[in-house]
Amino acid sequence: MSWQGAGAGPGGTGSGAATGGGAAGDLFTAVEANVRELVTSAWWQTAPAQQRAEQTVARMLWGAGEWWLYGAWGRWYRCGLDGSWHPSPPPADPADRRVAVPAPRGAATPPVPPQLFPTGPDLSAGRVSSLGFLGPPPDTSVVAPVQQAITTALAVNPAQFAQQDPTFAPGTPSTIAAAWAALLWCAGSPVALTENPLIESFVPFLTTPAERLHWMMPPDFSTLAGYYISRLGAGDAGGAAHIARVMYEVAAGLQGDPRFRPGADALAAVTAASLRLVPQDLATARYGPAAVLQEWRRRCPAEYATPMVRDAAPGEYLRLALYDLQQIVAGLTGPRQAPAGRGHDEVRRAGIAVLAADLQAAPHVLPALQRWLDPDSARTLQAVLADPGSPLRELWPRDGRLPEPLRSTDADALAALLATTYTLGLTWCRLAQVSPPAMGFAVPQATAAELTGTGLHSPPSTDELSAWDIIKAARAHLASEREQAADAAVAPLPPQPEAPAPAPPPPPPPAAPVPPPAPPAAEAAPEPPTPPPPTPPPPAPRASDAAADEPAAPAWPQADAAEAVPAWPGEAEATQLDPGAGATQLDRAAAPAWPAGDAPAAQPAPPVLPPPPAPVSEPPPPVPPAAAPEPGTQVAEAYGIRFLCGADDIERVVTEVRRRGKWAKGLRGQEVSSASVPALLLIGAVSCGQRRLARMVARALAEVEVSSGEVHGMHAEELREAGPDGLRGALDEHAGHVLLLEGLDGLILDDAQGPAYAAAIYRARLEGVSDTALLGTCEPDRVGELSAAAPELVADLRAVRLPDLGAPRPRTRLLGLLAEERRLRLGQDAWEIVHRDMAALHGRGRLTGARLIEAYLDRAATRGLGRAPATQAIGSGPALTLTKADFDGVAAELSPR
Repeated sequence: MSWQGAGAGPGGTGSGAATGGGAAGDLFTAVEANVRELVTSAWWQTAPAQQRAEQTVARMLWGAGEWWLYGAWGRWYRCGLDGSWHPSPPPADPADRRVAVPAPRGAATPPVPPQLFPTGPDLSAGRVSSLGFLGPPPDTSVVAPVQQAITTALAVNPAQFAQQDPTFAPGTPSTIAAAWAALLWCAGSPVALTENPLIESFVPFLTTPAERLHWMMPPDFSTLAGYYISRLGAGDAGGAAHIARVMYEVAAGLQGDPRFRPGADALAAVTAASLRLVPQDLATARYGPAAVLQEWRRRCPAEYATPMVRDAAPGEYLRLALYDLQQIVAGLTGPRQAPAGRGHDEVRRAGIAVLAADLQAAPHVLPALQRWLDPDSARTLQAVLADPGSPLRELWPRDGRLPEPLRSTDADALAALLATTYTLGLTWCRLAQVSPPAMGFAVPQATAAELTGTGLHSPPSTDELSAWDIIKAARAHLASEREQAADAAVAPLPPQPEAPAPAPPPPPPPAAPVPPPAPPAAEAAPEPPTPPPPTPPPPAPRASDAAADEPAAPAWPQADAAEAVPAWPGEAEATQLDPGAGATQLDRAAAPAWPAGDAPAAQPAPPVLPPPPAPVSEPPPPVPPAAAPEPGTQVAEAYGIRFLCGADDIERVVTEVRRRGKWAKGLRGQEVSSASVPALLLIGAVSCGQRRLARMVARALAEVEVSSGEVHGMHAEELREAGPDGLRGALDEHAGHVLLLEGLDGLILDDAQGPAYAAAIYRARLEGVSDTALLGTCEPDRVGELSAAAPELVADLRAVRLPDLGAPRPRTRLLGLLAEERRLRLGQDAWEIVHRDMAALHGRGRLTGARLIEAYLDRAATRGLGRAPATQAIGSGPALTLTKADFDGVAAELSPR
C-alpha cells in the first residue's frame, strides 16, 4: 500500500512512498513520521500552498465512520459525519488503530479548513503548558543571569522609571517590574510548590513574602510590551532600550532551563530584535501603542510562536491544552475501553471530565467554552456537571485529594497534570471574562497536594545542597550574628512585675482589598495542599491588536487603579543612569529613593536582607467585555487614513501586507514565488472603499521600502488590448507601485480568454518576482464563480471583504466618518432625516456606494454654507453644524425618479 501521490514532491518522490509500516502496520505512526519528513523537505519550503494542502490531505486516514488528519501544531484532528474537525488524540488501542486505512480520495472526503494544515515550525510545538517553577530548583547557571538582569534593572535613576504599583515596594523602578513580568511570562504556568531562587531574587522588591508566592498569573504579552512602549511614548529611546535589554537578559538566562525555554526563546528573539530597532519603533510610536505592539508580535519567529497563541487566540489555546490534558489523563489512568469498542472516545471524555471538575464552581462559563468543543465533548461536559451519579465523576478530586485513577508516583506526570489544568483554568476564565472561582481550581490544588504530600518535590538533603542553598545558609547565619550583636549592645531594661499570661491572639482578619496593579503580580496564598484560588493580576491597558492570527480575543480584566506602566505619553524625557551603577542588588534594595524634601537627616546602615514586605490583595472582578462591533460599523485607522471595515479587520489586513512586504524584501535576489510583493482581492460593490484601502496598502508597503507609496489605477478593459501574452508587460509598467485593477472578475469570467488571463497573472507572480502590488476588485456575488474558474489565482490573492454600503447602518456610519473628516457637525434633528434617507437612498450609474453618501453629505453642506453668516471662517473656526433643513429633499434629488 502506498500513499496516493504522497511524497516530498508532487509526484510522490523525495521522502519515499510511505507504506503501511510502523509497529504492526500502525498507520497513525507512519503518517505522523511521513508528514514530519515531508514538511522538513526542501520541496515543502517552495511549494505553493495548494500543493502542500493536497499532500497533507493525501495522508488522511479513514475508519469506523470518521476521518483522521495529522496537521497543525503536531496534533491529530478527527472529523465525524457532521463534517466538523476537532483536535483529538488518536486511538491508543492497537485494535482501534488497525481499523484506520488511507482515506479514499473523492467527493466523500470532508473538506479540510486551511488552519489545520501544518506550516513546518508548528510541528515542534509540543505541549503548550510549560512547567516553569515546578520541579527541583534551577541550576546556578540559570539563576546567575537573572540576578545579573536585576542588577541591570537597578542601574537607573528610580525617578526616571517611577511607578505607583502596590505590588512592589516604594522606590522600586519599573525596570524591576518589567523583569518580574518577563520571568512570569516565560514560566508559562507560574506555580511554585517549593522555594525557588528565581522568585526569591525578586522578594526584596515585592510586597508579598516568598512563603506566600505560590499561585501566580502569567502577564499578557501586551503588558511586557507596555513597559517598552511607555518609554517610547515619552520620547525616551534610551529608556526603551534599557527596558528591552533587561527583559532580554532575563529571557536569555532562562533559556538554559527546559521548563522556561518555550517562552524564553520567544521573548529573547523579540527583545533582541527590538534592541536593534529602537529608532524605528520610536517613529512607529507616533501611530499609537497598538502599532508598536503589533511590531513586537511580528518579531516572534514562527518556531517560537506557541506562547504567543495564549494571548492572541485563547480559544485555540484552550483546544491545544485540552488535547494535552486528554493525553496526560490517558497516561495516568491507563486504557479505558468504551462500551461501543472505541477507546479513544473514552479517553476524550475522561479529559473532559477532569476539566469539568474545575468548572463545577463556575457552570455559567459553559457557553463561552462550548463553541471550542466538538459536539460529543460538549454533551459530555454538560452531562458530567448535571448528573451527580455520572461514572466520569470518579476522576474528580475528593476532599482536596486526587482520585485513585489519577494518582501516580511519577513526579513528571503529576507536574504536567498540574501545569496543564492550571493553564486550562486561566484560559477558560479569560475566554468567559470571569475571575477564577472563589474556592480555586480543584484539580490543580489536589495535584499540588499530591506532589507535596508524597515528598516528590521535597527539598534536597544536606548532602545535595546547591550553591544557592549554601549562599542562603550563609546569609541567614550572618543575619543571625548581626541580630545577636545588636541585642548585646542594647542596655537591659529594668525588671518588670510579672504579668499573667495573655490569652492567645485571635486569627488575623483577611487583608482588605487594595487597588490592583497593571503589571503581573503574584497572589498571596498559604502552603498546599489547600491553596487559595489563583487570582490573576490585571495587566496594563492593552491596545487592540489587529495583527493577531485569530479573531479578537477578550482581554484579561483591566486595572482600575494606578498603573504600573506610566500612562501614554506623559513620562520623563530622558533616562539617567544611576551614578552608583556598580552597587550590589542588596545595597539598592536597602536604599530606596526618597522624595525631594523628605529625605531623613541620616541614613542607617543598610541591612543584609530587607524586611519581609506586606501581602498583595486580590484585584476586583473583571469588567464584562464589550460586544464585538458589527460588520460595517468598525473604523480602522492607519497612516492618517480612516476606513470603514466590512467583515474583515482592515488594521489586520494592513499589518499582514506590511509583514508580507518585509518578507518579500528579504527574499530579493532569490527566484522564489514568495519574493513577489503582496496582492489582494477586494470583494465589494463599486465604490465601497477600494481606492482608500489602496492608499493605506501603498503607504504600508512604502514603510518597508518595497513600494513608492503611489497608487495607479487601471480598468480590466485596458488589459484586453494586449491580450494574455502582453499582460505581464502591462503589470511590469507599474513595478514599484500599487496597481488597483478594477473589474478583475469580469476579465476572467466574462471574456473568452478568461482562463488565459488568470494563468498569465498567476505566472507573473509565481514564476517570476513581481514588484507590482496588485489589488483586484470583485463583486461579492461572483466570488464563488471566480474561485471555481481560477482557484490558483484566488488562493494567491489575499481576500478582503469590504463593507456593504447598501445597508442603512454602514451608510450612516460612513456619513458620520466623512462628516468628521470635513469638520461638519449634525444636529439631532438632522440625524432624524439622515436615518430616514439612508434606508431610501438609491444611486444611479457610477453615483453609488461611497460616492453616493459623499454626494449626499456635500449637497447638505453646500446648503449649510449658503445659510452660514460667515462662510470665510469655515476651516479655521468651529465646525459647521448642519440642520434638518440642510438635508431635507437631498435624497430625492439624488435618487432616480
